[in-house]
Amino acid sequence: MRLDRQRAFVAFAVAVLAFHHLPTIDVLNLGILVDFFTPLAVVGAAAAVLLADERPSRLALAVAFVAALAYVEGHGIHLSANAINGADPVGEAGRRAEFWDERFGHVQWHLGWFGLLLAFCLAERGRPGPWPGFRRAALPVAALGFTLFTSTVEGQTWPLLLAVGAAFVAWAAVERRPLLAQCAAAFAVAAALVGAWAIWQGGVPEFTEVWDI
Repeated sequence: MRLDRQRAFVAFAVAVLAFHHLPTIDVLNLGILVDFFTPLAVVGAAAAVLLADERPSRLALAVAFVAALAYVEGHGIHLSANAINGADPVGEAGRRAEFWDERFGHVQWHLGWFGLLLAFCLAERGRPGPWPGFRRAALPVAALGFTLFTSTVEGQTWPLLLAVGAAFVAWAAVERRPLLAQCAAAFAVAAALVGAWAIWQGGVPEFTEVWDI
């Protein structure tokens, strides 16, 4: 039975929203466990979106494969570096870990995430499908937009967000397709939130620099 692409995309957006934020809340002290399952949940949900197409293009599959590897490895680097930095925050190991976590790890992790969205939109080209109603589109756009905002501000990858988001918006203006339009809208929401945060704070600091999270 063919999967419903819109439902799969909603599931992906909700998985990203939940697994990118639950470790921060960590009410039950399950942050490490949630972090461990994050790549499995997100990449698994991404696979469901791609499987909504019976024959996704080779290009879409290749992009999805590379993006999934980047997402999983980048997330793993982020977690490993966090653990090392926690054990030796002022030593040489801690300083090196900060680079791999705060710079390289976040960049690779988030580029992998953007790549998964790109793969979805490339796969959609073969069978665009019907346009969803406002209610069906609002949830994934809001969930992805908010998570793109919080993750890239805290990870300080927001310049990448703005650059990639501009490309998605331009692409959506040329090729009017449902999933592409929702991804572009999510990037636009995130960019607007980054702009509001920058105006409020007089810059784009991490949330943990402003609040004790």
